[in-house]
Amino acid sequence: MYWESNEDTHNLLVAKSMRRNRFEEILRYFHVADNSNLAPGDKMAKVRPLFDMLNKKFLQYAVIEKDISIDESMIPYYGRHRCKQHIKGKPIRFGFKTWVAALQLGYCLHADLYQGKSEGVRTGLGQHVVSKLMTEIKAA
Repeated sequence: MYWESNEDTHNLLVAKSMRRNRFEEILRYFHVADNSNLAPGDKMAKVRPLFDMLNKKFLQYAVIEKDISIDESMIPYYGRHRCKQHIKGKPIRFGFKTWVAALQLGYCLHADLYQGKSEGVRTGLGQHVVSKLMTEIKAA
């Protein structure tokens, strides 16, 4: 999306530093998990190490504030995957749903990929998400 001409996604620094074809070639061979050692129940096991590393870095450099916002966010994706969501009426209708804990100015503290109903939710989904994200933030 950095190479698109839309002003909300186009990033001149990225577009000038690397050609899109070169980026796609690197992305084609980019792996973050060993395919022979994936967690059996995790539908997002191939990208879990990347999200774990990002969440650690988010908290490492965050200035923790009193007020934290928790909301859903969509990562655009149009391919085939069993965790892909479709939410009618949203600006990004197809993609991966993530639950994000963020600060007032939009800095992400923790992001968690939603894997569908397979997550064991004993309480309501909202309560489950809030308590899970706050537990992760407190643990770090």
